[in-house]
Amino acid sequence: MDIAKIIIVIFSATGFWKLIELLVQFKGQNRLKDAEIHNLQVQGNSLIIENYKMWSENMEKRLKELEDKNTEMTEIITEQRKKIEKLEKYVDQLEEEIKPYRTTTDE
Repeated sequence: MDIAKIIIVIFSATGFWKLIELLVQFKGQNRLKDAEIHNLQVQGNSLIIENYKMWSENMEKRLKELEDKNTEMTEIITEQRKKIEKLEKYVDQLEEEIKPYRTTTDE
């Protein structure tokens, strides 16, 4: 009987240590998975930030271009207004010159 008890104790002890080993491996694998997930999240966030940075830089360039174009258009509009005012003055002058002729033809 002593041999049977010794064999049972040996199998029980090895089974217990095997169970502890499996638990330690399981916990280690969970930590590894958590670390990999965290790493992927950090990489994803870095890509999002980099993409946003590139997008905002492109928007700044486009805004600058549009502001420059807007300035050019404002200058053109100002020049056109000056020309219109000049032409309106000229039309008024011509109307004043024509006024005496209109009154003589009406009589």
